[in-house]
Amino acid sequence: MRTILPFIVIMTSAVFSASSSEQLPPKQFTFRIDDRQVIESDNSYNNTPSVAQAENGDWVLSYKKGLNHVNSPQVVLRRSRDRGKTWSPEVVYFDTSQPDPTLALTPDGKLLIEFVKLDPNGVAGSAYGLSQDDGLTWGPLTFFDNPVSNTYAFPTAFVTVAGTMYGASYGPHGDGTDDATLWDSATSGSSWMKRSPIRQTGDAGINETAIVQVGATRFLAVSRDDFNTNTWVHFSDDLGVTWENQIDYTSQVGVLQLPQLVRVGKTLLLFGRQYDSHGPPHEFVVFASFDDGVTFKHRTVLDTYTGDVIDGGYCWPLLMGGGRVFVVYYADSHNLRQPDIKSLILRLTQ
Repeated sequence: MRTILPFIVIMTSAVFSASSSEQLPPKQFTFRIDDRQVIESDNSYNNTPSVAQAENGDWVLSYKKGLNHVNSPQVVLRRSRDRGKTWSPEVVYFDTSQPDPTLALTPDGKLLIEFVKLDPNGVAGSAYGLSQDDGLTWGPLTFFDNPVSNTYAFPTAFVTVAGTMYGASYGPHGDGTDDATLWDSATSGSSWMKRSPIRQTGDAGINETAIVQVGATRFLAVSRDDFNTNTWVHFSDDLGVTWENQIDYTSQVGVLQLPQLVRVGKTLLLFGRQYDSHGPPHEFVVFASFDDGVTFKHRTVLDTYTGDVIDGGYCWPLLMGGGRVFVVYYADSHNLRQPDIKSLILRLTQ
């Protein structure tokens, strides 16, 4: 297996236009990327991982597995008791040919799993289940919406603010495009309610959407564009009750698919697959913001991969403390359209 040596990217400060939330970057800002590993490589199509820390301290990893991007029905769970250095063997917990299983720790210590499944009539929609024992066993699955097809997936990380969980879904808008919706749960994930549509009148269609808190009552949402020509941003100043119209961030970050947001101290990180229409290598990237998402700078390529664009680049970040982020992702390293599950640790020095 090819060893990828750690590397350091040194980034200097930039001057931003004044804003109420502006925070100037430190004079020297450093990303260090190391502890790369391949978690699974077995000639299968391994894809769309997520990871969460259970109440007992275990890290629980989920991903899909199968023959190809469309037919990867197995939802695999694994756990690590040494903070991602080693992982238990694969266990297939669920069977679905639908997208993107996701994990979250609820405020009362349960684990939540979400993925798309078929109802008894063969209609696909997003459903969730809870675990009382750190992901070893799971309760029954409940669809988020009725009809189930109105909410297709929750592909990005959930956020908890003052004991309330928030998640961003996407589903059909009714005109052939998609819409993103913010949901909340005041019951530690046991029940969910629609809080607001993120897409506003006149906005372009959006689907995969990441959310993060950037102020006392301020949310930022970053969305994948339906037509893969833009990256869109929305802000809310009332914890997602209402949203401003979308802002085009394409000039800042290019065209991103499955954006993920995480705050590390004063720095906001934006991860994503850098969409392109040309051949490999394709890029999995991260950007940094020092002004709560008003501007993103410092594009850094975390990894490249082969195969088609869909054969890698989706990720899930997990805060480790000490300025470190564990990032699990999938990527095809061998031009075989058989992506591996990989991880790295991103260290920030400010």
